Amino acid sequence: MRPVLSFAAVLGLAALAGAQDPKGPAPRRLLFIQASGYLYVNPLTAAPDGAGPPRAAERFAAALRVPVAKGNNQLFVLTDTSAASPHPTRAAVATALDRFCATTREQDRAVIVFSGHAIERAGGPFFVPLDGDPDAPATLVPVADVYARLDKLKAAQKVVIWDVCRHNPDRVRGRRDGGPMSEGLFKALTAVPAGVQVLVSCSPGERGLEYVPSGLQTGSAYLDALRRAAADEFAQLGPADPIPVDAWNQGAAKTVVAGAVATGARGAKQTPAAVGTAPKAPAPFDPKAAPARRADLPEPPKPPTADVKAVLDELALPPLFEADRSQVGAVPFAPDALKGTAPDVSVEEVLKAAEKYPLRAAVLRSLQAVREVWPRGGKEAKGVTPLAAPVAERTKKTISDAQQPLAEAVLRLEAELEALRAVEGHRAKETRRWQAHYDLTLAEVRLRVVVLNEYNLLLARVRTETLPDLAPGAPGWRLTAGDKLTSRKEMKDLLVAAQEGFEKVAADHKGTPWEVLARRSRATVPGLRWEPLPAPKATDQ
Repeated sequence: MRPVLSFAAVLGLAALAGAQDPKGPAPRRLLFIQASGYLYVNPLTAAPDGAGPPRAAERFAAALRVPVAKGNNQLFVLTDTSAASPHPTRAAVATALDRFCATTREQDRAVIVFSGHAIERAGGPFFVPLDGDPDAPATLVPVADVYARLDKLKAAQKVVIWDVCRHNPDRVRGRRDGGPMSEGLFKALTAVPAGVQVLVSCSPGERGLEYVPSGLQTGSAYLDALRRAAADEFAQLGPADPIPVDAWNQGAAKTVVAGAVATGARGAKQTPAAVGTAPKAPAPFDPKAAPARRADLPEPPKPPTADVKAVLDELALPPLFEADRSQVGAVPFAPDALKGTAPDVSVEEVLKAAEKYPLRAAVLRSLQAVREVWPRGGKEAKGVTPLAAPVAERTKKTISDAQQPLAEAVLRLEAELEALRAVEGHRAKETRRWQAHYDLTLAEVRLRVVVLNEYNLLLARVRTETLPDLAPGAPGWRLTAGDKLTSRKEMKDLLVAAQEGFEKVAADHKGTPWEVLARRSRATVPGLRWEPLPAPKATDQ
């Protein structure tokens, strides 16, 4: 059979070939840290690479003319988009940064990309790694630690790119995030040590825009704008030339907003910033010197152990929202994390003898009910958002048709919730495994009932046209996350009960898959609201 290369693969090979500069390899190094499938904060838009190489990082390195040849490969990647790469966990980021700096020579020009969430807390500004929890500062990467490490680094040029405060306005926010760039966060990111140059993706009050999924153009609009600008700027550079940071940023700033094709980005403003200075007396380029030693990165995540996989398989549910790519199975658990929780009988045996195991059978039935009724797109409103104004009768009819299965799903999950409550008296006599299963399932079903009710209510507001007023020329509305529930008090009380349940599971089962699953669901933002779209400017039309 004749081998076939996809168009994307051909472009990738061409880009990598272009990285081998005919003038000779430049002393450039790139540490590319990209977090997207977050566990405890809102996921970011990124193209999954599967088992293949990290394409976004490779294309970025090619534009920067970073050497990637055998014997001189200066590209180092941490990303959760590729199973072949180490994931950007807190521990992996710290290790990679230390080893990257330790192997950098004085003549090298080092570039470090942090692409993901950044937040401001009482303890200072932080980059949020893949497993970072905003409520647990010890799981975050302090910006001060990054700058302290770079301050000590002796290199001809040190460039840091903060691709943060990202947001895709065409997607419903599933979990909390840090919001727009704050004054405090921007001040901290731009307070750089002498000899360090920094690029920041946006200015205070702004968000870093994202592409909607569309082939190769998926993810950060700023990183893609930098890549395209580098293809022009870096092509003219010789191996000894410094990276033209200011010109590079200016070139990207011209196209970053125009490149963000998300509908909700109309009228958006994104102003990248460049600060800092290059070292005053950089070491000269020595073409005869041996290449920089390869930094040993942490290993890619291993498949979950059999006992962890069994727990995750038993509790597996459709994601609450479509964009959720978080991978609990990639979390490294201690070898004895599940000690004392081994199953005494199989799931099949439980279902065959449901009268003997009433609590277990109720848990399994509830989980199966969620799998069968949950909307395929979670709480994403495909075909509904953005909602064009005025609301057409055919739109109302479409929404009415969508509400029927939603109402049926709510009724079924409410029945399962009552069945779970009815067997609560059996919990005390159960094993630790099934106590954890029960507590997590009870909280999860409560949360799902709340989410479905909220979504159904927001759809009803379209049918009755009880929507926010629009500014002149505004094209309509988009469904977005709300910090507060729109639903009635009964649903608000049910949400509180669900959140308390998740917190209890996390506290009672630290270091286990139950803790991770509970903390992930606890971070869900279940509120929804219709938000008016901005009126397009003349340049948008």
